[in-house]
Amino acid sequence: MKQLISSLLLFGLISLSHAVKLQYNYEPNKPLYYELTMENISSFASPDSGRKIVKMSTKLKMKQELIEKSPSGEMKVAMTILKAVQTVNGVEKPFSAGINQTQIVRMMPNGKVLSTLTQVPGQSPDQSAMQMIFPTQSLKAGSTWTQIKDIAEPLPVETRTLYKLTKLSPTSVTISSIMKLKNTGGDTVQAQTKGATVFDHVNKKIISSDADSKFQFEIPLKIPGLLPNNSKIKVTLHMKTKIKLISQDEL
Repeated sequence: MKQLISSLLLFGLISLSHAVKLQYNYEPNKPLYYELTMENISSFASPDSGRKIVKMSTKLKMKQELIEKSPSGEMKVAMTILKAVQTVNGVEKPFSAGINQTQIVRMMPNGKVLSTLTQVPGQSPDQSAMQMIFPTQSLKAGSTWTQIKDIAEPLPVETRTLYKLTKLSPTSVTISSIMKLKNTGGDTVQAQTKGATVFDHVNKKIISSDADSKFQFEIPLKIPGLLPNNSKIKVTLHMKTKIKLISQDEL
């Protein structure tokens, strides 16, 4: 028992003192496959129609593959949606938009997106830049960093995400995150996202990522002669997102 406790303490001390540099890496002819699941419940409340609740589930299967890599480490990566299934209030709906469409991004090893070369229909250019960007210096357990990003659509908002490396093992790290939004257009928006990501720092790829998001905002509703000018639709949204690395056989 004493030997076990000593070993655990030693491992803990090594974890605290050990530092790793986190970077993404893609290899030629070795695509990565991911499954993305989004579950959300939306509530809409308006003066004329009362309250409406919509439950939606979306599951995507995607491929990421390297197109080219420069000597400086800059990568051109293709991201393709292979399959998509969506249900609304328990009923499956057609969801063909974006399937087999490819988005190509230029990115640095730390995750910073330099440009989006092709665009998946219906996707905001800012979405690719919302992935986790790692600091350029090495990190230890307990290290924190902040990522700030301005988004223009669908509402002008500033996102501020605080990351913390909460666990460091010989092969992977666990990173917690809290993201808050600040509306730059003056509209009332309450939002917060909490998440956790497991990253393989040896093979330099995401293993899994989970996020729980809650949003609350108001949309002006103007119907001349029928509703007061200050009428608004109150919207609340609770969304859970899961991403996990899968094998090609799981497609």
